[in-house]
Amino acid sequence: MNKSPYNLDETLDVARREFAGKSALTMAANSGCLFDLDKERFTVPFLGEKYLVTYPDGLVTFFHKSIEAPTVVSILLLHYLTNASGADLLNSWISFKELQGGGIYTEPFHKRAVLPFIKNFGGRIEDFGRAASKLGAKKGEHGDASYIIPALPRVPLLYILWQGDDEFPPNGTILFDHVANAYLHTEDYAMLAGMTVGTLVKSLKEEL
Repeated sequence: MNKSPYNLDETLDVARREFAGKSALTMAANSGCLFDLDKERFTVPFLGEKYLVTYPDGLVTFFHKSIEAPTVVSILLLHYLTNASGADLLNSWISFKELQGGGIYTEPFHKRAVLPFIKNFGGRIEDFGRAASKLGAKKGEHGDASYIIPALPRVPLLYILWQGDDEFPPNGTILFDHVANAYLHTEDYAMLAGMTVGTLVKSLKEEL
């Protein structure tokens, strides 16, 4: 088996073992995801798609077709189900650096998520709004345009754009609910934020 440079296969194996060791009903209650007792599987909404996660083996497939999800998606969904604590969202926002150990991952997060967000949507506020609406986003009240994107049932991400002017180029940032680490580890958020930008961009390309 070919290992990725990030050891994703090994990470997936660990995630499946941890998932199998948790109570399915507890994970369902804490994550807000449906669990089918007869078929022993979760239904997990994720970035505008639905996925099925079998229990206890942790196989993740697309809801409408029996195709295994990409490894990164599988890892994120298993981490979410396993780690979800059921904590109430506070609807107050913190930066990536304020997440647990966020300072360690700030540079990768910026390169993977913030820069692509600004590159693709800076100066394109209407496109940003249209793409965000396709993911069920709610309009925010920050910057020149902002949207709260429900990446997972209890994981909202706040994307903010500033239009820029003759003196300053467009800018943007991505914020997280104060209890974000009650659902995912900080390194997961670095990956998730970038995947969300990719999904926003893809949704516009599908219009063409």
